[in-house]
Amino acid sequence: MGSPKRTGRPRNSGRDSANPREEILKEASRLFTAQGVAATTISQIAECVGLRQSSMYYYYKSKEEILSALMEKNRESLTLAEKLLEEDGPVAPRLYAFLYTDVRQLCTAPLDFYELEVAALAQPQVFAGFEEDGEKLRAAAAQLLELGVDSGELRQTDPAATALMLLSLNEGAQHRLWHGRREEERASESSDALAQSVADYHLSSLLADASSLDAVREAGRDFVTEYEDDEPAA
Repeated sequence: MGSPKRTGRPRNSGRDSANPREEILKEASRLFTAQGVAATTISQIAECVGLRQSSMYYYYKSKEEILSALMEKNRESLTLAEKLLEEDGPVAPRLYAFLYTDVRQLCTAPLDFYELEVAALAQPQVFAGFEEDGEKLRAAAAQLLELGVDSGELRQTDPAATALMLLSLNEGAQHRLWHGRREEERASESSDALAQSVADYHLSSLLADASSLDAVREAGRDFVTEYEDDEPAA
């Protein structure tokens, strides 16, 4: 994030983008999803974006670099989880904020998480941090769950096993959105609605007092808004 916007490079078409890097990621994601990562070439991506292949290297020097940039976008949930663990006060709203953000981030990412996971497993040398990030995310979720159980806000549960289940369900929800609907339906409003539905479902089964869900949701959304306000502009 925070990469300077670059302009003035030759393009093959009249298309213009305020952020060529984002346009490249978007078009690369479409190709990766449509035909797979291995079958996609830099020249195909350049053609879709409207750049000469030589100009593509000004932004990304290889397909692996594009994939790494996509993976970087996958770290939003981990960043928020680490911040939420530093917060004081009730745990349930923090868990809600984490689960809501995780679903929304997965649904609005430029590439289906499963496609990214396949690419990471096939090229571990390129995606050295992918599995490590996943382990950190599961650990952070488990820690939030453990804190909630200890505080009496959440029912008794195995934190590690429950964290794995919750994150797996989140990944399944984004996969359904990706493959059950087309791009125009994957708007932010649709992703927000799905994120709330999934987070509501998770918390309704975890809360010791299910009647507190409305209050937990409201407080959790406040955490999300606060996190978004603190995020630096890209």
